[in-house]
Amino acid sequence: MIKPLPAVVMALTALLCAGSLTAHAHGAGWQVADNSHTINYRFGYTDGTPMAFAEVVVTGPNGKTWQKARTDRTGHFAFGVDRETIGEDISGALSNGWQIKVADGMGHIVNLTHHAPELGPKDATATKASPTKQHTSLRGTSALFDLPVWAGALFGMSLLVNLFGGVFLWSRRVKPT
Repeated sequence: MIKPLPAVVMALTALLCAGSLTAHAHGAGWQVADNSHTINYRFGYTDGTPMAFAEVVVTGPNGKTWQKARTDRTGHFAFGVDRETIGEDISGALSNGWQIKVADGMGHIVNLTHHAPELGPKDATATKASPTKQHTSLRGTSALFDLPVWAGALFGMSLLVNLFGGVFLWSRRVKPT
């Protein structure tokens, strides 16, 4: 009869040697898909899949919620600031930036700041700060940095406590006589 411990070790070794597939963790990010007066952002994961139907909250420079929306099925969200209709209270605060927060409801959150383009005094349609080149790469955080530092430390401590707790319980088991 085979003893249980060597059988478990042999089974785990066989599973380990049988081959493993790589795990593809992903983070979330964004890219500017358009550079006209209305900015079209594309939100997606670092593996290339879009953040479809993710919740978008746009907060104005004064801290008030300006817009709530969702991305479309391809992860796109369009945002524009009409200077004539925003009102006196925040027209002077445009340089502070608009906070855009996108959350997919599964733990991935993208935070970015949108700065409205500065209009020149002579030409109301020309922009000084507007990007002239499309960004084709996804910008944002990788999966390694998705969690805050405290959560990573808590996860590491939990892993160590469980590992050493398992070894402690295994060493204290009662051996049948």
